[in-house]
Amino acid sequence: MRTRVAVIGCVVALAVVGAGIVASVAAPAGDAKSQIKTAITHAGFAAGGTTLSYVQQHLGHALNCLEGTKGKNFNQSWGHVCQGQGNGILEDLKAAPGGADFMLVAQQADALAVAGVGSRNLNEARNAARGVTALLTVIQDNLK
Repeated sequence: MRTRVAVIGCVVALAVVGAGIVASVAAPAGDAKSQIKTAITHAGFAAGGTTLSYVQQHLGHALNCLEGTKGKNFNQSWGHVCQGQGNGILEDLKAAPGGADFMLVAQQADALAVAGVGSRNLNEARNAARGVTALLTVIQDNLK
């Protein structure tokens, strides 16, 4: 009887430990650096766009990377090019080493992206995309 209880206790302990390992693998922390790189790429596409719809689409990609799916300006119709990379730059910077130091810069990139996708002027939207690229590059070049 004692052997049976000991075996059952070991099985339960292994199941609990195993569940903890699976949970930690299933929910990795977001990778702010990957999202920043992707957002810079798409803001760059937007900056070089020749039509307003193209600029807004790619700037929307950058905005979705900045905010993540829980962001108030997230728009699935633009596409989520950072899907699987994390929870959004604004969210994942909080947990990144030294990331809190770049929150103001990221928030300004977000505000500029929102203004750019809302613009009805091609050159204004392209310039907003250039600004988003520049701000995110500051973070990329200095985030530890």
